[in-house]
Amino acid sequence: MSTQQAAPTFAPQHPWDRNFHLAFIAACWLGVLMGFAPTVAARFSGIEDYPASVVLQIHAIAFSAWMVLLTAQVLLIRVRRLAWHRLLGLTAFGFIPVMVVTGVWAEILSQRFYSPNDPDNQSFFIVPLAYMVMFPVLAGASLWFRKLPSTHKRLMLLANATIVSVGFSRWWGGAVASVVGDGYVGMLLNTYSGFYLLVGAAMAYDLVTRKRVHASYVITVPILLACQVVVSLLYHAEEWRPVARWIVGI
Repeated sequence: MSTQQAAPTFAPQHPWDRNFHLAFIAACWLGVLMGFAPTVAARFSGIEDYPASVVLQIHAIAFSAWMVLLTAQVLLIRVRRLAWHRLLGLTAFGFIPVMVVTGVWAEILSQRFYSPNDPDNQSFFIVPLAYMVMFPVLAGASLWFRKLPSTHKRLMLLANATIVSVGFSRWWGGAVASVVGDGYVGMLLNTYSGFYLLVGAAMAYDLVTRKRVHASYVITVPILLACQVVVSLLYHAEEWRPVARWIVGI
């Protein structure tokens, strides 16, 4: 008779979860504020490279509202208002497509402004496009698995880590690039270091509290890392620039 015991199931809850998720959303807010506050302040001060189009304004409002929604969701779970959490979460079905469509279009407008005087800017276009693919896939998967709380929470965490990494890149990406450069690996570090820190902390939290990493991380994180490598390869590929120009229409 085998004495091998079945592996324990992944504990859906832990006493520390409430504080971890609150700390995670606070870290996301920090990245967003540090990354975007200077640009927003400059626009309100009348110092801007180009006027904010209606599309850009809608994108900024939708992104801010998304962050407020996530904060409210974390707080509702914290105070055990599960019914309100589920009801409010349905609004994400409307936020996600608005964020993606306006995000892509706002970046196209930005490319049309900057690229004529800065051809290197065309290489960067792959970065926001990748964000606008990875984010809705992760957020959509999270909503699909909303009846599996452990999976739902971790996929939403990955979706948010993906989108807020833009703020961290704006905050310290230049400083990181000055140290590691902008080569294949350097580009990954100065673009996605915020993502690596957030997701690394989340996976480490699972190890500490559950003694293993949740399957959603084990499956999804390697795929995301592979996607980021592809982004770096295209970013450095001369063949990407004419494709970017064709998409942007310049």
